[in-house]
Amino acid sequence: MAEKTIAVVGAGIIGITTAYLLQKAGYRVILIDAEEGPALKTSLANGCQLSYSYIDAMSSPSLVKKVPKILAGMDPAFRVKTLPDLRLVKWGSRFLANGLAHKEELNTRSLLRLSLHSRNVLHSVLEGSSVEFEHRISGKLLIYTNQKDLNKAAIRVRQKGEWGCKQQILGEKQCIELEPSLLQLSRPIVGGVYSSIDEVGDPHRFSRELLKIMTRDKGFEAHFNCRINRLVKNGQSIQCLETSNGMIHADAYVLATGPESLNLTRDIGLKIPIYPIKGYSITVPATEFAPRVCVTDVDNKVVVGRIGDKLRIAGCADIVGYKSNIDESRIEHLLDIGKKNFPKAGVYSDILHKWAGFRPVTPSSVPIIGKAGADNLYLNVGHGMLGWTLALGSASLLTAIINQQEVPIDPTGTRPVDHGVC
Repeated sequence: MAEKTIAVVGAGIIGITTAYLLQKAGYRVILIDAEEGPALKTSLANGCQLSYSYIDAMSSPSLVKKVPKILAGMDPAFRVKTLPDLRLVKWGSRFLANGLAHKEELNTRSLLRLSLHSRNVLHSVLEGSSVEFEHRISGKLLIYTNQKDLNKAAIRVRQKGEWGCKQQILGEKQCIELEPSLLQLSRPIVGGVYSSIDEVGDPHRFSRELLKIMTRDKGFEAHFNCRINRLVKNGQSIQCLETSNGMIHADAYVLATGPESLNLTRDIGLKIPIYPIKGYSITVPATEFAPRVCVTDVDNKVVVGRIGDKLRIAGCADIVGYKSNIDESRIEHLLDIGKKNFPKAGVYSDILHKWAGFRPVTPSSVPIIGKAGADNLYLNVGHGMLGWTLALGSASLLTAIINQQEVPIDPTGTRPVDHGVC
């Protein structure tokens, strides 16, 4: 076991956690990333939410009904600003098909199994090491301004209760008692959905901490500023990686490369059904009036959370192809929501950081975890908006698969074959 080497491509939160658990399982690990350090893209400054209870699949009957409004540019959260290409058309048609009620329910159940397992794995990791990443059990509250929408949410709350995840429906007064900062809201709310088990933590800091731990092992290698040019396949196996720093050889290979996976696997004939959906965040200094509970504004699909002494506001879901620039209109949108909803919570005149990142989304919203494309090639991709939430669970599941052990949870929905990938 100790002699077997696995190369993990991608050092975002998915790749870092995969590398960490593989090393813990006794493998020699080579970690490779095109950036100068870990978690510098999608994992850098996302919402920092460990949303174990709020993992509903993106494609749903309600979202499908909103497609005309989205295409017309009338939805504050979703936006499409790109010419349709064949890849988007194929992905989009599958995405909409997953919006059927029975499929959305199956996808959400798959995500919930993985998220609750992920929470258990994270807590197990934290018991064995002192990792500092602004982590706390904050709870999470989704606030509603429309009673009809809250009533619909109550149906899913009852379902999740049957699936082993407890949430609470709260009235307006109960929401304010739980989180007094809601008194700042510019619009009255009718109530909310609350989960006490949800958490918050900085995935960028967490990734850096895990890298420090892995580096103590003399057998560990980290190759940053190293771009993969090609997967070299020989017969049914990946022979090596052709990189900007030369050839890298291993016994097995893991792709944890998000949207970049599409280009990497094209040459070996492996088609992965993911598409990048762009999100944004702003970070400002928090004040004493910042919410302690993580709050989601359901109308605008924006999350507000305190990360240490900072306030993070994140949201938006833009289909813009691969345009990586920061759209200042989206930054202004988040800033405007922060000022309106929590005017005293942050020092909005002092924006510490602006971020834009691509979330790799599958049509089902469920990630792809397992062997595909070659006898020694494994995927851990397609986590969408839930990468931080699902990271440890996904890494645990993949480690068991590579180790040929009994898997810790029912993998239905996550297997490559479930996504039409082989």
